[in-house]
Amino acid sequence: MNTTALNQWADLPSELLKTISNLLDSPLDVLRFRSVCSSWHSSSSKPCFDRKTPPVTVNLPHLPFETVFSRSRICLLELLSLRNPSSSYKEEEVEKSKRWLVKVQETSKGKLRLVHPLSGQIITYPPIRLNLLDVRIVELCQAFTLRSSCGSSVVGVNKVVLFQESKSCIRDRLAFLVIFQEGKLGYWRHGDKDWALLGDEKFQYDDIIVHKGQFYVVDCWGTVSWIDSSLRVVQYSPPLYGCGGKKNLVESCGDLYVVDRYLDGERRKWIGNFYANNHRFNPYHQALRLRYRNVTPKTEAFRVFKLDEDWGTWIDVKSLGDRIFVLGVECCFSISCGELGGGKGNCIYFTDDDIYIGGRLRADYIQVFQLEDGRIETLDMPQYSHIFWPPKHRTVSST
Repeated sequence: MNTTALNQWADLPSELLKTISNLLDSPLDVLRFRSVCSSWHSSSSKPCFDRKTPPVTVNLPHLPFETVFSRSRICLLELLSLRNPSSSYKEEEVEKSKRWLVKVQETSKGKLRLVHPLSGQIITYPPIRLNLLDVRIVELCQAFTLRSSCGSSVVGVNKVVLFQESKSCIRDRLAFLVIFQEGKLGYWRHGDKDWALLGDEKFQYDDIIVHKGQFYVVDCWGTVSWIDSSLRVVQYSPPLYGCGGKKNLVESCGDLYVVDRYLDGERRKWIGNFYANNHRFNPYHQALRLRYRNVTPKTEAFRVFKLDEDWGTWIDVKSLGDRIFVLGVECCFSISCGELGGGKGNCIYFTDDDIYIGGRLRADYIQVFQLEDGRIETLDMPQYSHIFWPPKHRTVSST
């Protein structure tokens, strides 16, 4: 594009530029919009990330302390140019791919930081100086979590999703759903003193997802239910009766999948009020106590099923094609090798349960399951590791 054309775009009326920026849904898109030129920058307000859902403290029924709700974004990071002399990455470091999966978080100071999508470790090398004229960041999905005041993950909380959010950032319209303890499904709205338990209290819910704007949960038998606006849990599919020990929900290409995980032992059992005798909360000690009270089962295999929503039947999926399923603690999602610009498809990236120590995860716990032959391999292998930023293994610090 020549200089004359660029000047014409820069000279667009400020009212039009403001209208365009207001139509952008993702804060990441707003950042790119503001980075085009000075006139575009001045015509739009700085986007808010976690501040769009204001920080709130939440009382969980099994914890004697308040927790903090926060949000992060799973993104696809793409380098548009490697010729920028101020760039901190080198050509040889990105030879295998120009797109990577990364989690984007906002710090308390309003700065962005990059985090590994599965391990939760903060990426500190190479030094991250993201010039949005050279980098494209595309949001794939959002991840929500509850953390203690010291920033550690809360033991006993399995999944969090945002149920309601005000577009005007009004705190009193914030509400969300949580799966906690042994698969209980809870609802909390800002201002409520107590949690409301949803569904059958005898059921064990394994996962929850937003699919086509609707909330779905899956129980340990593989029955998928949807949650309507009045918070009723309505059965949506027949039971899968899969023999695995844990079910995850994944949306891929507009279809809803259940990933059935086979374990070499029983999942952990919640033992009463785990925190009752420890008023001085220490996440490290609590995680260790829970870990040693119960044997941690390891994943042996997966089976994948697609829900035929027209006929209400399950389809046993033998291949994901070029798709990759990523089963994270905070969210599950899928992506194609074409979107990544490389990589090995027909795989499931995952971690085993109960491997957190004080909210941290060792990177070597990340594994990859191949559907074609049922093998489980480590993330260290080149055909798997290079889909995550940074392109090569570097020293990182933990959240």
